[in-house]
Formats: sequence, C-alpha cells, structure tokens
Amino acid sequence: MRSVKFKLKNGKTVIIRSIQESDYDTVVEYLEKFSHDIGAVQTTMYPGRKKPSKEEFIKKYGTDENKLNIAVWDDKKIVGIAMISKERPDNLYYKGRTAGIGLSVLHEYTYNGIGGKILDTLEKWAKENGVKTIKAEIRHKNIPSIINCIKHGFIITGICYNAVYINGKWIHEYIAQKEL
Repeated sequence: MRSVKFKLKNGKTVIIRSIQESDYDTVVEYLEKFSHDIGAVQTTMYPGRKKPSKEEFIKKYGTDENKLNIAVWDDKKIVGIAMISKERPDNLYYKGRTAGIGLSVLHEYTYNGIGGKILDTLEKWAKENGVKTIKAEIRHKNIPSIINCIKHGFIITGICYNAVYINGKWIHEYIAQKEL
C-alpha cells in the first residue's frame, strides 16, 4: 500500500501506510500506550502482556496477500493501527470471502476522521482482494467505534457476552458486518 496523506478535522495532516519491519519499536510503543488509554477496554494489547519478539511482530504485522496491517502517523508518532485479514483463505468453501478487521485510535485523536479513513482503506483492500464480507468485533463500551462502523454501513448482527477478560472485568462485544 502506498502512503496516503489526509487532513484531520482538527487541521493536522497525518499519513496512513503499511506497517514495516522497521516500525517495530514505534508499534510496540503505540500498543503499550493504547493498552493503558481509557482503561484498556478497547484493545487487544492488555496491560501486563509481554512485549512481542521481533519474529512475532513480523508474523503478526507483516502484510501478505491475505492481510494488510496499517498505521496512521502524526509526524513520527503512531496514532492509530488497523488490520484486515482474510478468514480461511485456503479453505475450498470459504476462499477468503470474509475478512475480519480490527482498528484502534488513541483517545486524543478520536472524532477527527481517522477511524473513517481507516475503514475506507480496509474496505478498498477487501474489494481489491475478492472479499465479500468484512466483520468486526467491537467492545460494547467503545462508542466511537460503534458509531464509526454504523456510519460506514456496518450492521450489528449479534453480541458475544463475556467475550474478553480485561483488568478483572468481563467485556461484551458486538459483532458487526458489512457486505461489500
């Protein structure tokens, strides 16, 4: 994916681009910050989880024909991360027609248009790669993501009670999907 500049609602210009191996330290720093941002009810990098090795990082955040990992940069600081990954791309019946997405944006950058731009970028990749349905699992208290997904045509199709255990509390997740 080529780098794309865009202007936020607050007037700042940020860049969205694929995550590279050289971004390791910056991504880990972002994940650590985000895991403590607003009580960690929105993250998959839970407080106390060990820092991923460089090999784990490359495996998870590398990009290939079945997934895309992107970051949003404000100068040299990551302010948002997202991914899309085809589900069961090698299965004869599924053939990667469905993809799961995940995204996070630092609290101080929410409501500036980053989430929408990320969703547009992930949807464009999905269409270019034969995906017919994208789906997200959204923490039930993550109001900015719920609003963003609905604005972008996602439909809430279900809820998974007690989906994740974070900081001593069970968190529910909404299941949302969009047909492309």
